[in-house]
Amino acid sequence: MDAQVRAAWAALKEWFGTRAPREQRLLVGAAIVFMAVLIYSVLWEPAFDGRAQIAGNLPQLEIQLAEVRAEAEQVRRLRGAEAVRSPAGAGLRDALSASLLTAGVANAQLTVIGKGVQVDVKGAPFNAWMIWLDAVRRTAHVRVVNIHVTADTQLGHASVSATLQPAAG
Repeated sequence: MDAQVRAAWAALKEWFGTRAPREQRLLVGAAIVFMAVLIYSVLWEPAFDGRAQIAGNLPQLEIQLAEVRAEAEQVRRLRGAEAVRSPAGAGLRDALSASLLTAGVANAQLTVIGKGVQVDVKGAPFNAWMIWLDAVRRTAHVRVVNIHVTADTQLGHASVSATLQPAAG
């Protein structure tokens, strides 16, 4: 291939050498203009337009960066919250008992089962039970392992048997 390039270059030199001096100057000038247009259209103009476009997008990109930083900070805080341990056993029973009374769910029987607590309630207002269960799940960091709910004769009331355990571990 190297020989082919040399042969083509030699043929071009011979062709150029056979031209009149004025025609040679015109060809060199046309080649210079062509190279200038090529450099401008391939290198300079795209870079110049790209710079202007980036400068226009910069405020939006800065806003996105601020959002990403805020989300990263929230992730760091949530990782710290992950370390919160809910009580287990008797401590969990005491915490659940106090929160049941506050929520208006009376006559609950709480039994410690390993790390978890079995909660048995008869005739509890179902709405109050569900609100309490959601609140205790979020605040005490517990999870429901097992639950059995049966409707009571009184409308809106139920008998509930649920096993709750610490969410972590």
